[in-house]
Amino acid sequence: MCSRRLNFHTANHLGPISASRDKIYINQLKLQTITGPDLWNALNTQKCHVSLRIGTDFSKSSTTDDLKYSLNYAVISRDITNLVKGRKDWLQLSNLTKSIYDFTTSKDRYRGVNELEVCVKNLDYHLRTPHISCIMREPTEEIYEIHNLELFTIIGVFTFERLQKQKVSLDIIIKSPPGLDKTSSLKLIIDNIVEYVEKSNFKTVEALVESVGKVISQSISSSDRDRIEITVKVIKLSAITDTDGVGVSTTKSVKQLDLLKSIKLKDNSMDKSTKFDLPVEQKFKQISIVNNEWNTAYLAFGSNIGNRVKYILSAINLLDKNPKIKVLNTSSLFESEPMYFKDQNSFMNGCLQIKTQLNPDELLTVCKQIEYEELKRVKHFDNGPRCIDLDIILYLNSEGNHVLVNTENLIVPHPKMLERTFVLEPLSELIPSTMLHPITSEPIIQHLDQIYAKLNDADYLTKLIPLPSINNSYRFLRFNTRYELNPISSQVIRKTSSPTYIMGIINNTPDSFSDGGKHFNNIDKKLDDIIRMCNEAFKLQENIIIDIGGCSTRPNSKQATSEEELSRSIQLIKTIRQCPQLPQEKIVLSIDTYRSEVARQAVLAGVDIINDISGGTFDPAIFEVVAENPYVAYVLSHIRGDINTMTQLNHYEETENLNGTEFLYNQIEKNNTQTQFIRSIGFEMSQTYRKAVQCGVKRWQIIMDPGLGFAKNGNQNIQLMKDIPLLKNYSFFNEDTKEFTNFKNIPVLVGPSRKKFIGTITKEEDASKRDFATGSVVTSCIGLGCDIVRVHNVADCSKAVKIADSIYKYL
Repeated sequence: MCSRRLNFHTANHLGPISASRDKIYINQLKLQTITGPDLWNALNTQKCHVSLRIGTDFSKSSTTDDLKYSLNYAVISRDITNLVKGRKDWLQLSNLTKSIYDFTTSKDRYRGVNELEVCVKNLDYHLRTPHISCIMREPTEEIYEIHNLELFTIIGVFTFERLQKQKVSLDIIIKSPPGLDKTSSLKLIIDNIVEYVEKSNFKTVEALVESVGKVISQSISSSDRDRIEITVKVIKLSAITDTDGVGVSTTKSVKQLDLLKSIKLKDNSMDKSTKFDLPVEQKFKQISIVNNEWNTAYLAFGSNIGNRVKYILSAINLLDKNPKIKVLNTSSLFESEPMYFKDQNSFMNGCLQIKTQLNPDELLTVCKQIEYEELKRVKHFDNGPRCIDLDIILYLNSEGNHVLVNTENLIVPHPKMLERTFVLEPLSELIPSTMLHPITSEPIIQHLDQIYAKLNDADYLTKLIPLPSINNSYRFLRFNTRYELNPISSQVIRKTSSPTYIMGIINNTPDSFSDGGKHFNNIDKKLDDIIRMCNEAFKLQENIIIDIGGCSTRPNSKQATSEEELSRSIQLIKTIRQCPQLPQEKIVLSIDTYRSEVARQAVLAGVDIINDISGGTFDPAIFEVVAENPYVAYVLSHIRGDINTMTQLNHYEETENLNGTEFLYNQIEKNNTQTQFIRSIGFEMSQTYRKAVQCGVKRWQIIMDPGLGFAKNGNQNIQLMKDIPLLKNYSFFNEDTKEFTNFKNIPVLVGPSRKKFIGTITKEEDASKRDFATGSVVTSCIGLGCDIVRVHNVADCSKAVKIADSIYKYL
């Protein structure tokens, strides 16, 4: 209520109750609930104050001083609090007011309620007013009050009054039958008043008052107009010195106001987001779209209902089936908390890069058809739960120039993209780091950095790698990221904040370099080893990844046949999945293979990850297997040559990357030898990455393994571990094909366990005795940004991982 003008209707105050001489008051019961969109047009909880004035007869209570003859305001307050909390969204303020009225006056609930007045005040309704109220004194009438609506307008007859706008304050009362806000938007009424008053000028306050009344009457769509009465009070706050203001008020029925001359209003019925005034410059408007040319668009997707991955995959497939659309690349998947309406499930978000022959309007039509017709999206309210959402973020013509759109139905670039990490983060994986936002002329990645520099520790996204469900439970590998501003360089540094995953090695081979032949082909004893491994891991870890290998990949080893590898691997995988002693939801199974047929059968047997040491170079068909199983992760490793030649192919200084532009950290010199090494690794992995994507592998499936020991000597292995941060920030733009590869956000797996370079440093020839040193290496790798470590000794290394996570990560 307006505190400084107590005589305007009521103050903390409810209007007169005629019959009862005794009253009980409950003033400003403070609650939080939702009564429709808030002042930011989002369905967040809002501060509401509930006041009751109850007419009663407490003569017996006052005479006997006995509480049992009195209405207990503490009980009533508690009951109303529970009533309000029992429903998350009341949709309209009138629904809440009437529910409290009906609840309090219901038969036999409280004895002695002779009369009642309920006032519900919403303090988060609109930016232009501190609060609005809905009052009910009887079930046939409601009163809506808009308080202290402060506007600027030209008003007065003196010259100095016509030179600049003055501040005026409006108080508005609308008496109507119940539920006016179900038929007429109070927000629209306020917006129309603001729009009209601040773009008009008046000589007299009287003209202003009557015009505002007319604006309100035109904004009301109720069919029961004859019973609606409007009071408008206007105060000129600075008209006369030594006063708080002077002004006038008037009360008229809508029927009377309908007789006045109509006032032309701008259409404010659109949602705020569609009214965004994008400053499209003339030069952008001249950029054309040529029919049948293939243009580039970036789409954002989101889902927070049911099987989110399934909805996202369905949308991608439907886009790709359109003959005028080609899906080129997908981002990682990110989980984010709801941004506007908080009381809903977490969202899964990402972005797509597509080629299209459709213009932006046609593309929008296709996106909406997929949402509402194909996938049956139901929109209850803006920013609410949805099975799928597709938004056009950016659109470039065939020459690579940004196309800007500013129409009632579509705005490109998306007007809210610069405030949303869940759009900018996945988008930054798909665009060159030099791409400028067409309006701000700043690199888009810098907008993301600016947001992260302001965030709290809790405000980070979670990267998800989906896995096959078990027992109807959705499973993911989760990688949390946080960003920190370097106070010296002012650069935003990405840091990992999720626990490191442990991948335990189970070799079912006769010749692996450190455990070859151990329980070879003895399924029962292998299972015993696995159960012991899991029990040790679960002492410190939530999950464990078990990597099953049926073919040794040590340099110069004799390779098992495909049939031998299948016989060693598939039955073991099935046995693990069928073992009742193992908590299947916590076990992630991986197949260590480079053969496509082994990978295919392993997926059918129940694996979640395909760990391919060849990066698709030994058997390119493995990419097809991965693409056919978007719920299965893929470890993309770096290697040169084959099992017999890799040790001879470790000369990286001679590599030159032609017809492309690379991006590492800006401060790194590209011409030094050490940098050339990691540039070569990054470039070669970018080529295998592009091949995987071209075969249909989704970015969210990929885990990167730089391949310790594969075509690297001891010193190179050490350098490679040091350069993990560089590799995680490597990107390459092919000038010829205009294709862009970016390793940002791809999780990194390293497998240093018991390897020769560790033995060389520690002078330990027996590989099985290198576990202590392996733990040291693992700790170092975690400090450098590694996300998964592959080890033989899970029991001891899990302790090293726990220590490293505690030191280096934000748990």
